[in-house]
Amino acid sequence: MTDTLTVLVSPGGIADGVVSGLADLTAAGLVDEFVWARHTPGRPITDVTVVHGGTSRGLTLQQFVTDRRVDTLRLCLLTPATSQSEPIDLLAEVAAVGALASATGARDVIRLQCLLVGTDGAPAHIESLVIEGWHNIVVAPEDSRGPHFGRIATPARPGVADVARFAAPVVAGLTGLWTGVDQTGLDGEHILPGAVVRLARTYYRRLRTEEVETRLRSEVLAQDGHLPIPTDLHVQVVPVQDPALASSTMSQALWRAHPGVLKGSRMPYEAHAAEKIGAWAAIKMFFSFLWASLKNAPAAWYRGLVDGISDRIAISVQHAVFTNAPSAYDVVVRGRHADGTRAGWADIGAATEQMSGLIGRPDLIQHAGDDLGELWQDYTGAAFTLADAGSRGAGKGLNPIPIGAARGVITDSNSIVPGPRERFTVSNGGVAAAVRMGSVDATDPLGINDLRGRLTELQSSPDLGLQAGTTLNELNTWASRNAPSFGSAVGSTLASAFGEALAEFQHLLERVRSAVTPPDPGEGRLALARWTQVLVLLWLVLTGVFIWLGWTDKVEWWVPVVVVLGSLIILLVSLCFAFIRSQRQLFALLHQRRKVLSDRAVDDQNLQSAFADLRRLSQAYGQFLSWSRAVGSFLESPLGPDRHTTITPLAVSWGMPMSTAVGVAQPSDESIARTAADLRRDLYHPSWITEPWEDFISASGTLLPGADRSASRSTMWRDRGAGSASSLDRWSSDVYLGRVTSTGADRVWAQTLDLLNTRRTDLVSGLVANVQVIGGQVQPIGEFLAGLDRQEPAAGSFSGDVLTDVARSSGVGEVLVDRRSPTRTGIGIVCVATQLSDGFTVDRIRHAGGSAQTSWSAEPIQAPDSGWQSTVADDQAQPDQFRTPDLGDGFTF
Repeated sequence: MTDTLTVLVSPGGIADGVVSGLADLTAAGLVDEFVWARHTPGRPITDVTVVHGGTSRGLTLQQFVTDRRVDTLRLCLLTPATSQSEPIDLLAEVAAVGALASATGARDVIRLQCLLVGTDGAPAHIESLVIEGWHNIVVAPEDSRGPHFGRIATPARPGVADVARFAAPVVAGLTGLWTGVDQTGLDGEHILPGAVVRLARTYYRRLRTEEVETRLRSEVLAQDGHLPIPTDLHVQVVPVQDPALASSTMSQALWRAHPGVLKGSRMPYEAHAAEKIGAWAAIKMFFSFLWASLKNAPAAWYRGLVDGISDRIAISVQHAVFTNAPSAYDVVVRGRHADGTRAGWADIGAATEQMSGLIGRPDLIQHAGDDLGELWQDYTGAAFTLADAGSRGAGKGLNPIPIGAARGVITDSNSIVPGPRERFTVSNGGVAAAVRMGSVDATDPLGINDLRGRLTELQSSPDLGLQAGTTLNELNTWASRNAPSFGSAVGSTLASAFGEALAEFQHLLERVRSAVTPPDPGEGRLALARWTQVLVLLWLVLTGVFIWLGWTDKVEWWVPVVVVLGSLIILLVSLCFAFIRSQRQLFALLHQRRKVLSDRAVDDQNLQSAFADLRRLSQAYGQFLSWSRAVGSFLESPLGPDRHTTITPLAVSWGMPMSTAVGVAQPSDESIARTAADLRRDLYHPSWITEPWEDFISASGTLLPGADRSASRSTMWRDRGAGSASSLDRWSSDVYLGRVTSTGADRVWAQTLDLLNTRRTDLVSGLVANVQVIGGQVQPIGEFLAGLDRQEPAAGSFSGDVLTDVARSSGVGEVLVDRRSPTRTGIGIVCVATQLSDGFTVDRIRHAGGSAQTSWSAEPIQAPDSGWQSTVADDQAQPDQFRTPDLGDGFTF
C-alpha cells in the first residue's frame, strides 16, 4: 500500500516526546503518516503503531508487514543522550530493529539514529551510543527563526514536552515526514565511516493559502450562464450588440451548409401536349389494326395501345394506406389519435414509420435512420463559436461573427442555446393535467406550438378556461423572450421544414385517396374491328366467286383481276378512312389516360420523397432536442460545478518553536478580483470551450475504440434523439437534469496554478504579501519565510553549547550542508531547510557534569561493522594515537 515508509523506534523516556510531537503535527496536517515501535530490552519488536491524522492504530508486526508493500524504509532510532539518560542495550535494540527491517522486505533501508541531547552536555556513555554504518545525528539543542537569525538554547535538561517541541521538527526534516515535501535532509549524504556524529537542525515554513485559493477559484471559474470574453494576441474579441442577429446569421449559415436535410428532390409534373400522328404512322397503325382484326385479336391491340403506363403502383398505395393502416393515416393526415387527442411530432414520426412499408417502398421497412452526425457536430460547433469566437467550421461558412476587424461573441448562454433554467413549466397543476404537458424546452418550437394549441382548446372549458388563458399568456411571453436564440432559430427552421413536409405528405396522400380512375376505351369501341372482319370476309367471298368464274371461262380473265383488285382498293381506302374517323375519340381518351397516369406516377415518386423527408425531419427533430439539451446545459456551466471544498486543518496555536511556523495568506478582496481578472484573460482564448467539450463527450463512454479520443468519434452523433431511449436520449436527459456534468473546473484550475507558478508569478506576490502567523502577528511574506524559499550556500555555525572548547575553536560546529526544499502547494509554499555539520568524533561533545561512568557492568557493545575492539584489561597499554607525520619525515609506523 505504501512505497516509502518511516518507522521510529523509541526506547521510552524523553524519546517518546518526539513521537508525541509528531503525532500532534499529523493532526494539524503538517506531517505524513509514520509508524512507531517501542523497543523493550530483551524482547523483539512484535507490535507497531500507525499514526495518521492525529490518530493511532495498533497492529501486530505480522499484520503490518503483510498489509503493505515497502520499497524504501526510513528507519530512525530515537536515543536519549541527555545528562539524565540511562545507558541502554544498544546492541539488542539494533538487532531488534534489524529484524523489523528484514520483515518489511524493503529493498532500500536508510538507517538513522537521532541523539537527543541537552545544552548541559551528553552523558559519559555517549561513545557507546554511536552505531557505525548508520547516520548518527545529534539534534542541536538550539532554536532560531532562520539560518541568519540569532538563536537561543533549549532547556539544559529537556523533558518530554521540550523534546516534542524542539526535536520533533528536526526528526521530521531528517526523515522526510513533512507533508508535501518528498526530499529528506539526508538525501545525497553518504554514511560517514567510523564512530562519528553530525549536528543537525531544521527550519520549516508552511504558507497556507486554502482560503485564498477558494476565493480566487470562485472568481476564476465563475460561470452562472455568463461566458467570459476570450482574449487573443492576434485578433480582438468583443461582445456582439445584437445577439438575435448573430444567432440568426449563424443559423442561416448552418442550414446553407446542410440544405438536403430540410427537403429532398421532387419530380415535376410533365406537360402533355396533343400528340401529332403522321401519315406514315397512321398507315402503320391502320395495318396493325387490320392485322389484329384479321387474327380476331383486336382487344389485345387496344390493350397494348392503352397500357403504355402502368397504374399498379398507385393502386397498391391507395389500397395499402387506406385499408391496412387507417390509424396511422388518421394521425398523419388529421393530426389526431383515435380518441380525438392531439398528435405531437413524435406521434407523427411514429405513424410515418408504421406506414413506411405500406406505400410501395418495402426497402424502407425497419429503416436504420439517416446519418445526420455531421449536422449535429456543426450545430454544436456553431453554438460554441458564438460563445468563444473559435474557428471551427470555416470551410462550411460557420465563421465567427465579424464585427469590423474583430470577432463577436455572445456572453449570455441563454442567447445561444437556452438551458434547463429557461425551461417553461406549467404552474397550475390542474391545467398541466388537462393538457397532459407539464413543461416544454425553450428549443422545442413544435412542443411550444402543441402546448399553445392545447391551452387554446382548454380556454373553452368552464372550469379551467381562465387558468388556461393565464398560462397561455405566460407561455407566449416566455417563448418570445427565447425565440431570438441560436438554438430556437435552428429549431424553428427545422420545425417549419417538418410542417411543410407534413403538409405536402398529407396533400399527396389525399390526391392518391381521391384519384380518379383513368378513362378506359372499353370493349364497345371495337365495332370497327368487327365490321372490318365482316367486310374482309365478304371481299374474300367475292374474290372466290370471280376466281371461279374466270377459271371456268364464264367471264374473261381480266374481269376477275379488275374486280378483285378494285374491290380490294375500295375496301382498304374505305376501312382506312373509317379507322381514322372512328379513332379520333380513342386517341383523345388515350391522351387523357396517359396524362392521368403520368401525374399519378409523379405523385407516387413525390410521395416517396415527402415520406423520406418527413421521416428524416422527424428523426432530426428528436436529435435536435437531445443535442440542444446537452449543449444548453453545457453552456450554462462549461466547466461544470466546482465541487472543491476547503478543508481547514487544525491550527497549532501554541508550542511551535521559532524554527517552525505556519502562516495564512491575507489578501484583500480587491487583490483577489484583480488577480482573477488577469488570470481569466490568460486562460480563456478563442476555442477555449473545445477541450472541456471533448472531455465531456469522452466521459460519456461512447467513443469508438482507437487512439483518437476526439468527440467526433462518439457513436451518439448517429443515435436517435428524444423519446427513443437511445444512448443519446438517456445521456442528454441526465445532462439536462444535472446528473451528468462537465469536469472542466479541475482542469482549468490546474492550468491556473500552473500559470501562477510559471508565467504569472508576478500575480502571486499580491495574494501572499501579508501573512497571518498562527499564534503570532501579521508579517510580510519575506519576513515570514526568512529566506528559506531561496537556495543559499552553506554558512554559519551551530550553537557551541554542546561542544567542547577545543571543538568550538577548531570549527567543528560549522555548517557544512544546507539543503533546502521549497515546494509549491497551490499558490502557497512549504519550505524545509536542513543544515548539517561535518562529521566529528563524540569526544568533541561536552560531557555533562561529573566524571565518566566506569561502573557500568554491561559488556562492551559490538555495533554493526564497527571493526576490531580490544577485550583485554583496561590497565593494558593502549596503542599510540595516530600522529600526522612531519613534512619530510616520511611514513613512520
